[in-house]
Amino acid sequence: MLDWFAQRWNEFIDFMWRLVLSIFDMLKDFFIWIMDGLMTIAVAMLDTVGSIMSGLDIAQYMAFLPPETTSMLSQVGLSQAMGMIVTCISVRFILQTIPFVRWGS
Repeated sequence: MLDWFAQRWNEFIDFMWRLVLSIFDMLKDFFIWIMDGLMTIAVAMLDTVGSIMSGLDIAQYMAFLPPETTSMLSQVGLSQAMGMIVTCISVRFILQTIPFVRWGS
């Protein structure tokens, strides 16, 4: 009789342990699902910013420069650098408009 009870008790303990592990896995998967959703939104926002900045090609506005100079500026990456600078200035301006976020400037 006691062997039967001990066996059922061990099965119950094993079931509870598996239940705890399953709940832990569910919570971990839920956290990963939330992070995946946030990263999908972040990638969509960055793609939008990238498409907005694609029209910021400086080389096309410098028609008075010789084609060799324009080609060299494109190879060096002046357009991407100007896009980064404009983005950084925009972020700084946005941070300055938020109250209580005056980080040294």
